[in-house]
Amino acid sequence: MTTLPLPLSTRTTSVAARPAGPPAAFADVYAAHHAEALRLAYLLCGDVTRAEDAVAEAFVKVWRRWEAGAVTSPRAYVRRAVVNEVNSRFRRLRLERREAQRRHGDDRGARAHDEDLADADQLLGALRQLPARQRTAIVLRYYSDLSEAETAAAMDCSVGTVKSSVSRGLARLRAIVPAERAL
Repeated sequence: MTTLPLPLSTRTTSVAARPAGPPAAFADVYAAHHAEALRLAYLLCGDVTRAEDAVAEAFVKVWRRWEAGAVTSPRAYVRRAVVNEVNSRFRRLRLERREAQRRHGDDRGARAHDEDLADADQLLGALRQLPARQRTAIVLRYYSDLSEAETAAAMDCSVGTVKSSVSRGLARLRAIVPAERAL
């Protein structure tokens, strides 16, 4: 069983409800309710650092309302502020993750780098097995992205020869490279 880094005791000193007062009065509220608020935040979010941040933000918000005289029950107000702050952080985190996924997509189509290298090695080996004319036609046509006419000019042959060399070369590559790995 995992032990919590914070004591689970819920006993705190009570600070009576009172209208806004000097900062010293708020210091009493802080001292009386900080440990309980930290335990609550930790139990809600499961991370000590996030819990500390949430409690700090909650006390800042409580202080603003304290100064305005709007806090009549400090313990309940602090508790509600901590719950709201933790929930806000979870909502913000969920939005950030959703936005990041929308921008980057998911990894369903991603391949590992070593898989790409293996495919490149396999394709290079298969290309080496082709006759020179077929290999040249395929490389110029697909790797260099030349048109059939440009490939024919580079190879000093007719467009029909390029078409037949590419067709025969691709058929031979398909036979050499397993179907599920073909490019």
